[in-house]
Amino acid sequence: MRILTYILLAYWAFALLNVILNLLLIGRPRKAALEREPFVSIVIPARDEERAIERTVRALLAQDYSAFEVIVVDDRSTDSTGAILAGIAAEDARLIVVHGEEPPAGWLGKTWALHQGSLRARGEMLLFLDADVHYAPRTLATAVEQIEASGLAMLFLYPHFEMSGLWENAVMPAVPMTPFMFPLWLGERFPLPFLGLGGGTGNLIRRAEYDAVGGHEALRDAVVDDVGLAHHVRRNRHRTGVIRADHLVSVRMYHGLDEIVRGFTKNAFTAIGRSYLISAIFVVVLFLAHLFPFMLPLIPVVVLIIVTRLIFFTAMRYPLWSALLLHPLLALVWIWITIRSAWITGVRGKVTWRGRTYDAGRTRFGAERDTRSTP
Repeated sequence: MRILTYILLAYWAFALLNVILNLLLIGRPRKAALEREPFVSIVIPARDEERAIERTVRALLAQDYSAFEVIVVDDRSTDSTGAILAGIAAEDARLIVVHGEEPPAGWLGKTWALHQGSLRARGEMLLFLDADVHYAPRTLATAVEQIEASGLAMLFLYPHFEMSGLWENAVMPAVPMTPFMFPLWLGERFPLPFLGLGGGTGNLIRRAEYDAVGGHEALRDAVVDDVGLAHHVRRNRHRTGVIRADHLVSVRMYHGLDEIVRGFTKNAFTAIGRSYLISAIFVVVLFLAHLFPFMLPLIPVVVLIIVTRLIFFTAMRYPLWSALLLHPLLALVWIWITIRSAWITGVRGKVTWRGRTYDAGRTRFGAERDTRSTP
């Protein structure tokens, strides 16, 4: 037991160190002057997004930036998404609605929608964005300032996660916090692909680099296309970076426990490498590192976990009561998600999302195989 305690203390000390370094070194955007405003195409895939699409699009059209267009690919929605978009497009010509086609063989629905949007885009920069993300008015200008000042090929906007109720506050903090437990702060210093970070809250990429690495065609069967894009860009020797934009960008990914479980079931097993052994190891690590210390309890480990959470939650403006009380629930639900994903995606061989079901054996986490390379 003493050896296990030392191992867990080392695990959480490593996590705490990285949380602190990431918070210090992954900064908020700095004010930078633009000599010109490069034209930006904002590309959004939308399938049955009536709950959020109007808020998202209207916030984008209200950006304090003059040179942009918003392209929404209506991916054969069956709800009122199309009607909402048509109404906004009638008011503002900067909104272009693309009526998506069914994905061809080998493509997933979202990557196919993003590909269709990219073909329509006129911008020298592309901003890929999910349909449920809210941007403050200065977000687009700030993102362009940062990517121009840094010379990066791609910039990811790290958001604020909106959470409501017990289960969202218990489970969803794992999404923003887990990357910060690893050395992301090394990402711009070392070009290792796994240090690249991307997300549906905003991947801003230069068109030239996007085309050079094969665009979303290289990600056509990627379950987690947004993180996959960052990894793929880095594999092709281009630089990516991340800024903390939680004061500018917000997202509520899922509403309630059922949506959380179903949403992450579709990609957890694939993210782990579609390996039952790695899944089993992951479950054991979740149990030992995140749940077991509270069961005994191992007081020094529990204190280190709570301190790590309090620092991160304070910096990112998440409820401190959640940081103090809900970590065991987080561990329990993620253990269940991992097991459920291994069963549905692995054993049953299915990836189901937004009314479509795919053969899991023909999907990947990202673009593990490059279709093109650059010198």
